[in-house]
Amino acid sequence: MKTTEKVIVRLKELIDENGPGYITEKPYDVYKKMTEAVPEANIIAGAILMMISCGIWQSAILAEDCTKMSGQIQKCCFNKKMTGQLTEVIQNLYSADNKTEWKSRKNEGLRKFRKVDHTFKWEGFSVWDAGNGTVDCYYNADIMLRPVKPPIKNATLDKMLKKNPFMNEDDIFKYYEKDLKQYLDSEFEEYCNCDDYYQPVVKDYDMEYDVKDWCSKNGFEIISCEGEGNDGGYEPKFIRRW
Repeated sequence: MKTTEKVIVRLKELIDENGPGYITEKPYDVYKKMTEAVPEANIIAGAILMMISCGIWQSAILAEDCTKMSGQIQKCCFNKKMTGQLTEVIQNLYSADNKTEWKSRKNEGLRKFRKVDHTFKWEGFSVWDAGNGTVDCYYNADIMLRPVKPPIKNATLDKMLKKNPFMNEDDIFKYYEKDLKQYLDSEFEEYCNCDDYYQPVVKDYDMEYDVKDWCSKNGFEIISCEGEGNDGGYEPKFIRRW
């Protein structure tokens, strides 16, 4: 396989992993990843970096035919050989087949994520501090949720998908998992420390109430929600010595 073909393969891999806008948004990262994967392509990788930095890459992609594409590329003052190589790269990378594939993959991960139920595990921990002593509070839970229809828009996730519409269902799960855990951590902390004078009854923490609240804001319904709380007992900070 010749160098230009290797470059095309690597660039397509980067787009498949990170979305169509990745090349123009992260040009230096693209340069590094190309030269790491195809060391012999350092010159053409540098030329691509220059084109992106000058705003010529996008103009060349939008060119209607090979002649106009070459004309755009020559604005960077490349010689005839380099212009030909870059034209070959762009033509093949942004071929009709690739564009069709990328269009079909847009938000595919989100569609797959919304079709199935998801199980989240949460381990809550907080410390109630009474001044003279502390109580370690624990809660373990298994939560199964189902995305609702129609879906509720999530501004943060929308931004992530706009940046990378090829985001897969596992990464979308990780986003929601992190958000749910952070929410429950905050609510459990508040429950355990709402009273400075009375030790919290950890087993009475109503986790399902908080899960329902999170679900109502994020577009899920509860399939099952099971958990159990316990504490490590009161531990005095000071021991009186007679």
